[in-house]
Amino acid sequence: MSKRILNVAASLAVAALFIWLAARNVDPADFREQFSSVTFYWLPLFIVVLFASHFLRAERWRLLLKEEAQQQVPRSTLFAGVMFGYMMNSLIPRLGEISRPVYVAKKQGLSSGNLLGTIVLERLIDLCSMLLLMGIVAISLSSDFGLLEELLGIGGWSWYTYLILPAILLLVALSILFFYKLLIYLDRKETVTNPILEKMIRIGRSFGEGMISIKNIKNWPVFLLLTAGIWVGYIAMTYIPFWMLDLQGVYGLTLQSAVVLTVVSSIGVSIPTPGGIGSYHLLMQQSMWLLYGVPLATALTYATVVHGVMILLIFILCPAALWFDKYYTLKNGTAR
Repeated sequence: MSKRILNVAASLAVAALFIWLAARNVDPADFREQFSSVTFYWLPLFIVVLFASHFLRAERWRLLLKEEAQQQVPRSTLFAGVMFGYMMNSLIPRLGEISRPVYVAKKQGLSSGNLLGTIVLERLIDLCSMLLLMGIVAISLSSDFGLLEELLGIGGWSWYTYLILPAILLLVALSILFFYKLLIYLDRKETVTNPILEKMIRIGRSFGEGMISIKNIKNWPVFLLLTAGIWVGYIAMTYIPFWMLDLQGVYGLTLQSAVVLTVVSSIGVSIPTPGGIGSYHLLMQQSMWLLYGVPLATALTYATVVHGVMILLIFILCPAALWFDKYYTLKNGTAR
């Protein structure tokens, strides 16, 4: 318990540091003025896009499950699990990655280790998608690539350094496959007599099956379309709030700008702070200022409002999704 408390305290300290870095050069009076001028007529469309994006994530997750689990687990349970994961991540960094599969596993009597493996695989897929999007952004901003490198902290990288991350991903994939094959070999040899070690092998095998669950995908076009839809939703959730301060009119922010800022925000929320607090604000503020000349106070206002709205919606939608899932599964007798 003390270790978890220390982790939470450390993540809060990091979040506070990022918030201080974002706010230190902003005039409080200017920030209050910008905040008071925010409009919210964009919010209904934002809510629809957020809901749709998270639903697509749940639907993509379903394609990674075993065929019998795809038929067994209701969509309401998968969506509630996704929302529960987001809510827990907003409280304690990375806790949602465990809470989501545990919720679905307990609700449907499935292996939590197997479902956790699918979450790890899903994160690897998201990382590959983000790298692809970063490549597209780099090409589209080739004239300002030096500035983009400075913003992402990769200004001093040589050409071969860019190969390190793909090489690491390939090594991780091969390690997962080797680990899974080894567990299958040990399980079939039946030479392990220690009950604790035997249980660990079974759990590890179940986890490994989840991590190679990409073989469960029967319809790749749909899977890729869902992945694209998730990222289109993220880009739209960056673009739509431009209207809160008329950023598209005053500073010329476009859909291309939203793509760039989506990549930056994805890096921000990957830093282990509760819900991306602080890291999202700082990276979004600095990228809007450096790339598009948006004043620091205006950029911080945008980041604060968007992040606050997203967190608030998650804490509203999650209980509603959990209630509906309980109602639906009890009504149809699909809970265990």
